[in-house]
Amino acid sequence: PLMRPFLLWIVYFDLLLLALPLGDAQGTGNVAGDVQAGTAHIEQTVHSHDQANVSHGDADGFQHHGQHDHTGAGSTGGADGGQRSGDHNEDHLAQGQVHTGTGGQEHSGNALIDGGAVHVDGGAQRQHEGGNIVISAATPKGVYYAGQSLAQMLPAAFFNNGADKKSVSWNVAEKPFSILDYPRFAWRAFMLDEARHFFGEEEVKRLIDQMGFLKMNVLHWHLSDDAGWRIQIKKYPKLTSVGGKRRDTEIETWGSGKYEGRPHEGFYTQEQVRRIVRYAADRNITIVPEIDIPGHSAAAIVSYPELKLSARPLAEVPVSFNDGAAFDPTSERTYQFLGDIMTELASLFPGGIIHIGGDEVRYKKYWEGVPHIEAFMKKKGIKTFPDLQIMFTNRISGMLAERGRRMMGWNEILGSDVHNDGGRGAALGKLDASAIIHFWYGSDKIAAKAIREGRQVVNSTSHMTYINKGYDKLPLSKSYSFEPVFAGLNPEQQKNVIGLGCQVWTEWIADVEKLHRHVFPRIAAYAETGWTRKEDKNFQDFRRRLTGYEKILDALGIRHGEKE
Repeated sequence: PLMRPFLLWIVYFDLLLLALPLGDAQGTGNVAGDVQAGTAHIEQTVHSHDQANVSHGDADGFQHHGQHDHTGAGSTGGADGGQRSGDHNEDHLAQGQVHTGTGGQEHSGNALIDGGAVHVDGGAQRQHEGGNIVISAATPKGVYYAGQSLAQMLPAAFFNNGADKKSVSWNVAEKPFSILDYPRFAWRAFMLDEARHFFGEEEVKRLIDQMGFLKMNVLHWHLSDDAGWRIQIKKYPKLTSVGGKRRDTEIETWGSGKYEGRPHEGFYTQEQVRRIVRYAADRNITIVPEIDIPGHSAAAIVSYPELKLSARPLAEVPVSFNDGAAFDPTSERTYQFLGDIMTELASLFPGGIIHIGGDEVRYKKYWEGVPHIEAFMKKKGIKTFPDLQIMFTNRISGMLAERGRRMMGWNEILGSDVHNDGGRGAALGKLDASAIIHFWYGSDKIAAKAIREGRQVVNSTSHMTYINKGYDKLPLSKSYSFEPVFAGLNPEQQKNVIGLGCQVWTEWIADVEKLHRHVFPRIAAYAETGWTRKEDKNFQDFRRRLTGYEKILDALGIRHGEKE
């Protein structure tokens, strides 16, 4: 299945590899292109052996790969000549585990590409004749990543269904070369918010295609919020028949008082979800669903008013993004309801991790002053609202563990009242140690403390990774400059920064063209950051290589960058 995306290229490779000139390659990035005489780059920039950013770089290419070794005819490649020095991470996302390791040994995600080089393997010397490209990998994942690197080197015409491919020449390199490549981080994620605006199966697959092309390996899929519930739960059909619709939508900005003037709705059936999960898996991408609880939950709460899931419910799915509701953490009905939902989610998403949100609970608005909540806290000796949230979160974590899943959540789940929202102080209790922390807001010291406690952290610092922001606030250069590893950590602690995510929140993004312009080409910058060593990054070189990717986006009909 991992080779399905390559079926398109095989016909063309048969035509092109008959007399393919090979040449020097120098790898330093994840966005690549044609390898031209003496300046070929095969570059990949993504965080993980299970997924990686795409690219072979050249004068016109776009992705920067990790490491190449090419010294001309007679050079050795692979473990003996093409290895990248320094630490690297290998990711295993199955069953919710994210393992990292260091060293120079070849791992399952590594890809070795030889072009006409002498390759020493296990004491046997093999001569690859000129005109051939040989891909070696321990697993199909490595083959997939190497294939993406080659695909990135193709002329843009190969991505245009209407182009005459036979008329296009493809010069890979002038001399033999060898590339051994692997990612820096295990978690290289893109987040799509479909709770605010729904885009549908074909658009999700189109985004997955580009993630795979860029060797990203985690699709963080935000499927519920105050403004909408987007996934079928068979035990609770009103989650989609009621919660999947809203009568209108606020436009322009928060509290504008202006509305679109029409309903918005949409959801994914479980069969659609299974198709999308399989589609992503074929491209080495794990899907991590997010069901945001206990806050940002109005759509779910409104769907079942008879269950009394909130102490302060709303009458309808909010039409303003300022409005919301939170689950009642003191009610057993809440846990029964959420447990049933988690059971169905676990059956749909085999990746092992479920994101529970946990951000912006708004304690003053939803919990403070509610008599039975205040009485519960007094009886249990719970002093702060962050501690009440930790109690809730730990119970959800235990429920997920019973279903063979690991919990992930935004950094508010640690118990810091980062929004100064009447929490009555920071939490005194401790969050379940198995939880993955998704850092987005507040002081870096929050993340650093969690890391020193041995917790795994994904860095999605909002002002650096929220690509729903305009290019005036988050230009491409700023996206590329993002460094996921927090300052002040020793080498052992740095291993607990398992990667990064870039996010697109869609309150004010209602159509596909606008979505694409926000995502592309900035997603390539995060892909390269996830794959490439910090010391190998160079924005000017990235910008030069990005030209090739932008041509491919044009050929695919994907709009990118600011509207002219």
